[in-house]
Amino acid sequence: MHLTQLQEEMLRGEHGEPVSEAMRILTAIGDINDASRLIPVNSAHIAGLSYKSHGDAGLEYVEDLLRKGARAKIYTSLNTFGVDVKRWQELELPQDFASKQIQIGRCYESMGCVPFYSCTPYYGSHLPLFGEHVAWAESSAVVFVNSVLGARCNREGGPSALASALTGLTPEYGLHLEENRSAEFIINVEASISSMHDFGALGSHIGSIVGDKVPLVRGLPRSTSVEDLVAMGAGMASAGSVALFHAEGITPEANSANSNITHRSLENITIDSGTISKAREKLSSLNSGDVDYVAIGCPYASVRQLREIASLLEDKRVHPNVRLWIHTSKSMRTIAERIGCVKAIEKAGGYVTCDMCTILGPPEALGMKHAVTNSSKLAFYAPGSNHMKVAYGDLQACIDAAVRGKWND
Repeated sequence: MHLTQLQEEMLRGEHGEPVSEAMRILTAIGDINDASRLIPVNSAHIAGLSYKSHGDAGLEYVEDLLRKGARAKIYTSLNTFGVDVKRWQELELPQDFASKQIQIGRCYESMGCVPFYSCTPYYGSHLPLFGEHVAWAESSAVVFVNSVLGARCNREGGPSALASALTGLTPEYGLHLEENRSAEFIINVEASISSMHDFGALGSHIGSIVGDKVPLVRGLPRSTSVEDLVAMGAGMASAGSVALFHAEGITPEANSANSNITHRSLENITIDSGTISKAREKLSSLNSGDVDYVAIGCPYASVRQLREIASLLEDKRVHPNVRLWIHTSKSMRTIAERIGCVKAIEKAGGYVTCDMCTILGPPEALGMKHAVTNSSKLAFYAPGSNHMKVAYGDLQACIDAAVRGKWND
């Protein structure tokens, strides 16, 4: 891989040990993927920040980087992690976990990273432009910026995104190259898709079929919202490893994807209502019975979703045996507070959390074992990451379960 003179100096350590270490990571990734060069990126988004994944060794690593003078060279936002920084005690989260989690966050903040702590940084932190090269981790954010915004990003891990943050560079391979952004599957949707719940199940099914390939999705309704695309992309990225999809008539590169496939024979897959029903069933490991946890906002809830939740909870009260947590970012919560949504939700007994994620946090430490969610991503991961049985339902069903304390009874 060709390096410029400046990049050679960075690799040799002439710009500090953290930069040299970052360059070794990036050049190794570039060599493995046959990249010809490193290219500039305008932003980074670092994931893998949870104490669940960092552990004590990871905490010591970032503390050591900070002592050696590590500083972010470009705009760098931080992904969600394991606790609500301000309300972890109120949520009864374990003190040892919370203190170490907050310590990890402070290390990154001291490097100059922005403490947005959100898996949806495009809601209020940074919105990459069409064609802009970025280095983001967090699979649901990567698939969104590639697909919905038309920016250029590979599925980075936490260490590679950090390396890009310290250098402003990434290897040029994969989805940074135009030739790798063409459709490889055609998905024909012949089912009625009307809710985020449906879009999440659709995305999960597509991800399980195509793996890390690029699908062109046909037949989505014109009423498809940004939140619907977020849910579908998150499903693709969790059940598969999709980093880019095209939605005919909706996403910015769908027309070029369509024109490219006329010269190739691609596999056509039809998804009908029966397929969607089976996908929903596959995401549920809890069929009926008592519920002790309802989680909404994975990826994080938008203001529009928070308004809908507040409306559904009007004149209702969350069951005393149920914790209802709605995950969102600080910016979305601030707006929702101004328009009364947070007050309405918390008056009914729910909590609007910031910074944290069920999957990356320790809600299972509170004894919660039976969860309900409208997130295909959470339903996919929580049985393994949180040892919970999970029921997958639409938003109305989630609120009903929170109020009744039961699922399908």
